Amino acid sequence: MYESVSRLEHLRSVRAWLLWQLRRTDDTIAELERQEVMATRAARTLPPPPRGWKLAMRRAGDGKATPDAVHTGDCGMAGKNTKPLAREQALRALTEDGVTACPYCRPDTDLGVL
Repeated sequence: MYESVSRLEHLRSVRAWLLWQLRRTDDTIAELERQEVMATRAARTLPPPPRGWKLAMRRAGDGKATPDAVHTGDCGMAGKNTKPLAREQALRALTEDGVTACPYCRPDTDLGVL
């Protein structure tokens, strides 16, 4: 079968295939360039807000809420009954008020309390 195809026809087929490959390569380059632009834009965005802290509260038998543990702001172990804390409040709760630190998110490490 190869002998029945002229050299000119064969070269045209090769050229068509190469053009197809070139278009695919150009498309891939364009997509990678778009991804690079998006990554550069993402790197230029504002940094995430500083990590916060929260105080998990426990309900006592008399219905009053008492401090249970200090957690980082993104800790999922804190439960629903929490209140946000500033850095100074979290430090005071851990060092002066005797509130325990969550053993999972370790807010004492982030706060520099060892």
